[in-house]
Amino acid sequence: MAKTRVIPREAAVPVHEANALTGEVACWDERISVLWWADIQGQRLLGFSPENGRQETHNLPGMLGLIVLHASGGLVLGLEDGLYSFNPATGLGARLVAIEADDPRTRVNDGAVDTKGRLWFGTMDKTGSGDPIGSLYCLSIDGTLRRLQTKIRVPNTMSFSPDGRTFYWSDSRTRTVQACDYNPESGEIGSSRAFVEYPEGASPDGSCVDAEGALWIAVVGGARLERRLPDGSVDTIVELPVSRPTMPRLGGPDGRTLFVTSQRRFLNAERLAREPLAGDLLMVRAEFVRAATSNLARVRSVAA
Repeated sequence: MAKTRVIPREAAVPVHEANALTGEVACWDERISVLWWADIQGQRLLGFSPENGRQETHNLPGMLGLIVLHASGGLVLGLEDGLYSFNPATGLGARLVAIEADDPRTRVNDGAVDTKGRLWFGTMDKTGSGDPIGSLYCLSIDGTLRRLQTKIRVPNTMSFSPDGRTFYWSDSRTRTVQACDYNPESGEIGSSRAFVEYPEGASPDGSCVDAEGALWIAVVGGARLERRLPDGSVDTIVELPVSRPTMPRLGGPDGRTLFVTSQRRFLNAERLAREPLAGDLLMVRAEFVRAATSNLARVRSVAA
C-alpha cells in the first residue's frame, strides 16, 4: 500500500485576514481569477485575487451559505430565505428562488452544481438548536425545485466527481460522507454508500474534487484536509494551523492552488491565542493535482 503523503502545516500560508466567525463555501471564479468565500455569521461575501493580492468585502442582508457560478455571468448566492443573483460590479440583485422563506428558523447551507447545470444544495437550522429541520434540494435546469430529503441537521461536503456520475454529500452531524450514484442526464440519485466515517470529535465539512477524481475534505476538529481516492482510502493529509478548517477549493491560474477557509466560532480565548489564523483564508500549493472541471460547473436554470 502506498505511503500517505503528508503536507506539513508550514505549507499553509494566510492570504486574506478576515477574522470570519465561520469562513466557508469557497468558490473559484476563473472568469475573473477571484476566490470567493463567505463569513457566514458576519453576513459578508469576501473576495481574494491571488494574482495581485486584492481583497474585497461585500456586506449582505443575511447569512451567506452558498456561492456558485452562474452561466450568464456573476454568482448565485444562497442567503437565509433563498437564492439571489450577484454581480461583483453592482452588488446583490433580485431573489431568484425563495427557499423556505416562510420558516425563520432555517437558512441555505452548502451546495454544488452538476455537469449539466443543476444546483444541489441544503438547508439547516440557523438558531443553534441543532434540530434536524434541514432539507436537500435540487434546482433543475427548467427551474423546477425538488426537495429530495428532509430531517437533515447540517448539509455539507457536496461535490460531483469529474465524470458527474458520483454525488458526494454529508449530514455533518452523522460524521459520515455518502457517495451516491448519479445520473447526470436525468438528475436522479441512485444507490449510495458510506464513503468515509469519522470518529467522535471530528466531522466532515466542505469538499472539492480534483481532476483525478479524488475528494478533498475539510475535517472540522481535525486540523487537517484529507485527499481521499474514489475507493475512500486516504492518499494525502494536509496539516493545518487551524483546528476547524471548513472548506478546500482548488483554483488559481493553473488549478494547483488549494484554498482553505476556516472558522473561529466555538473557540475560546485560549484556543484563539493558539490559533491566530482561525477565520482567515489559507493557501497551499499542491503541484501534484489539478482542479477538476466539475468544480467550475455553472448554474443554468432558467429561474436564474
